[in-house]
Amino acid sequence: MNPLLAIYPRAVLSETFCAAEDVFCFYDEKSRVYVSIPKEDMTRKERQLLESFLIPAEEKGAFFPQTAEEKGWLRFLLSDGLMPDVKEKRVRFVHFHLLGERDWASFTEAVRHFWPISYTVVRTGADQGVIVEEEKLEAAGKDDFESFVKILEGDFYFSVRFFLGRYYEAEECLRHHYRRERRYFDIGKRHMPQLSTLTAEAVFPAMLTEESKEKLSSLLQEEAALLFQKEPELKHTIQTFIEHNSNMSLTSKKLHLHRNSLQYRIDKFAERSGIDIKTYRGALLAYFICLQYEKSH
Repeated sequence: MNPLLAIYPRAVLSETFCAAEDVFCFYDEKSRVYVSIPKEDMTRKERQLLESFLIPAEEKGAFFPQTAEEKGWLRFLLSDGLMPDVKEKRVRFVHFHLLGERDWASFTEAVRHFWPISYTVVRTGADQGVIVEEEKLEAAGKDDFESFVKILEGDFYFSVRFFLGRYYEAEECLRHHYRRERRYFDIGKRHMPQLSTLTAEAVFPAMLTEESKEKLSSLLQEEAALLFQKEPELKHTIQTFIEHNSNMSLTSKKLHLHRNSLQYRIDKFAERSGIDIKTYRGALLAYFICLQYEKSH
């Protein structure tokens, strides 16, 4: 907290929530204290930055997780806590943002009825959070989430936006993947307010216009290393397939592969990345990832 107090001299630390209207109140999970900073001392960008490692606090502690599992994931994602135990090999994050008047009780109840497999809801802000889901065959897809949004709007009278992350190996790198996906979600919300359910491939065209060259290269490099580092030949297969207009016959001939072998590799990439390269947006994102991997090697 000392570096923060040096930047904001008028900040106040307390063991209780501050309800004053002229301050932003945050909670530090690590030191277990509230910090209140005058609104006039902080810019919008500074507030967004603080929300990346402090928890926007609400009165009566309604924000804070109730179960040990929720607390464990919150510490892991937003600070330096250990990764909670999981039963399955892979995990995905479904990020959400409640719009308008927030009704957390109704949202939680709706999620309980909708979600086909076990999950953990982790609230990371006053109107946002992430659902941690271990990989199962029964997992909901993009169409299911779009239908769920309509149900929430029709039956519960509030709106929510989702970003569907992909499955990752359950390891310490999950924290980094979570933060990268949250960046994608923030860009998507700004550029595509008409979409209720976002994915990385849907957001990518907006990233091309918003991110700096260095930041975009960094994000793509993370993706490339994740997808191709252990299997570089897969990059060549996917890039060739896209360059031949997703034509199986032409790609098989070019790579001297049987069609079944080519399909196996495409399916492996789809399972690993969550990207459908047979769609325009999916192919665009996958191709840029291939180019970035090629550039870095």
